[in-house]
Amino acid sequence: MPYGRTTSGPHAATELVALYARQLLGCALHADETCLIVTDTAYDPVASAACLGAALQIGARAFILTLPYDRPLPGASLAAAMADADLIVGVTTHLLHYDPHVRAALDGGARALLAVQPTHVLRRLPFDPDVVARTKLGARRLARARSVRITSAAGTDLVMDVGGRPALAHYGVADESGHFDFWGGAMVEIAQHEGTLEGTLVLTRGDQIFHLGRYVDDDVRIDFEGGRAAAIEGGLDALLLRRHLSSYGDPNAFLGGHIAWGTDHRALWTAPLVQFPEAGAGNADSEGTLGSVQVQLGSNDDQYFRGRIGSRAHVGLCTLGSSVALDGEAVIDAGTFVGSLAACRPDDAPD
Repeated sequence: MPYGRTTSGPHAATELVALYARQLLGCALHADETCLIVTDTAYDPVASAACLGAALQIGARAFILTLPYDRPLPGASLAAAMADADLIVGVTTHLLHYDPHVRAALDGGARALLAVQPTHVLRRLPFDPDVVARTKLGARRLARARSVRITSAAGTDLVMDVGGRPALAHYGVADESGHFDFWGGAMVEIAQHEGTLEGTLVLTRGDQIFHLGRYVDDDVRIDFEGGRAAAIEGGLDALLLRRHLSSYGDPNAFLGGHIAWGTDHRALWTAPLVQFPEAGAGNADSEGTLGSVQVQLGSNDDQYFRGRIGSRAHVGLCTLGSSVALDGEAVIDAGTFVGSLAACRPDDAPD
């Protein structure tokens, strides 16, 4: 039984203004800027109201744009609103990180933050300077790499080419011109060159298939050939993963889209199991857990990966205890940062 309360109802926004204000200040929002808050008819209006109150409290010019839930996004009018904004905050069911209007606004110098995690996640994983520093450092190191190798004691041995692809730092605030981020997100990511992912990924007990909200019990062996998951073998977990990917009716669902490692010492690996008072949890914690390593299947054609795989599938395979080497230099050893990245690991990081 969850102990606590949900944050809902017309008056709940008053208690969230301070939380949103802290995050907007982390996004460097200031009084002479314009903040556009994008929501839709299916999203809890408490979130957009709290964000509006926070932006106004800071002194910024701010307004809410409410979109229909089940209709195509407006073209020129949406582009104009985004072009006029310094900071775009998405509290919406729409996938703004796939929208070309957002890309155009970012290219014009705007910043964008997607704040769509459940409120209990937003409370637990607000802007944190240590997470920002650790993530930016990792992205700078990854940006210099041409190749990535992921290994594990369970039997993983994957190699891929990443040279020239943008290395992404997601740390929960949109603090720089042209930057898109996710409140609660904490990871370093890159989309490998399509067709270069080769080798074997082994998911072992306690690893996660986060899109299914499932922890692996029996080992799952995935063999990649030419960037595609050519074979998925194992017990029930392998069966469910095969069936889920097949359900899209899209061969691109089986392609390796991107890889990532987590950078947040506060993230809870067990979050998908916890009975929080508000429904939903998992992907911010699963992807952001410090030292976790993810191999994602499906789309990588959103506005920041700059990949070429289009698909409705976007399935994260998140592992603990994996190792990562960039051009032969270890940066993660069995889930622990090493080398220059080790200096950014706080003493109070959970096991």
